[in-house]
Amino acid sequence: MSRLRPWLTPAALALLVLLFALTQDSYYRVQLGTLAGIYAVAAIGLTLLFGGAGQISLGQAGLLGTSAFLTAYLTVDLEWNPWLAGVLAVAGTTLVGLLLGWSALRTTGHYLALITLAFGLAFTELSRTLFPDGWYGVPVLAIGGFEFFDPERMLLLVWVVVIVALVLTTLLVRSRFGRSLAALRDDPVAAAACGIDLARTKVTVFAIASALGGVSGWLFAIYQGSVTETSFSFVLSVNLLIMVVVGGLGSPLGAVVGAVFLVLAPELGRSYEDYRLLSYGVVLIIVLALLPGGLASVGRLIVDPLRRRLGWAPSAQRRLTEVPEADDQAVREVV
Repeated sequence: MSRLRPWLTPAALALLVLLFALTQDSYYRVQLGTLAGIYAVAAIGLTLLFGGAGQISLGQAGLLGTSAFLTAYLTVDLEWNPWLAGVLAVAGTTLVGLLLGWSALRTTGHYLALITLAFGLAFTELSRTLFPDGWYGVPVLAIGGFEFFDPERMLLLVWVVVIVALVLTTLLVRSRFGRSLAALRDDPVAAAACGIDLARTKVTVFAIASALGGVSGWLFAIYQGSVTETSFSFVLSVNLLIMVVVGGLGSPLGAVVGAVFLVLAPELGRSYEDYRLLSYGVVLIIVLALLPGGLASVGRLIVDPLRRRLGWAPSAQRRLTEVPEADDQAVREVV
């Protein structure tokens, strides 16, 4: 059973998405579900960067835009296959993330936030100046004769990508590299003293977050069928950061929960348009004040007692006796 635990959450998520796609007859709701999945991929990458390594980024929208613009240019102007265009778009966005991470090696905290903010604002201005009309007519994805043209098919494809990203990042967080990220986040001086290469770790996590942002931007361009500079403003960067914090800082699953919450919550109060933004802000404040672990912690509060009753989780006494040995092993692997 212990070997199956890491796969239970992705399996449950896949089942929920499948049920949602099969039971929904509302095109608008399917659209919201697809958009939530697209943003969830970028939020997962930002979770590694911010929650995992403590590196604040306010330019994530610029990375999504880079990938989306590359995808649109390659498919519309050069008539490339969308799959091949996606590979090049993600690779180009990863390269931009590497350069951004390298330029931010000597900065932390609000200085790093300002650098990434400058990148995001510069991207917005450049895209507005160079590509004022954007691109339209981005082709749909196809495998053989099977096209992802229907909204339900696109919804399933997007959430397959979300589940794959969720599994890979969860495994990464639990690996030696993930422990290096945690050490970098908690105490960079101590991490360097343990032999962790801080520069390489920072650049690598920037590259991973950028790659996931690139995948998100590629999916966005394919799904919308058009790309304009208004889709990747500074507000999107802030919203992605809020998704990570509200969902659960440092939790890949929390990033998914936060993305779904921030996409769906404003729509639930649309019938009360005059109070929608006010109620939206109040809900965010309540979540941050009462749930420091984010919305993902609500599931743990319910599931953990159930797991202990079923014998799927160690008791408190057993955990106390196992902590020193687990910590020593973690230290040995990092060093």
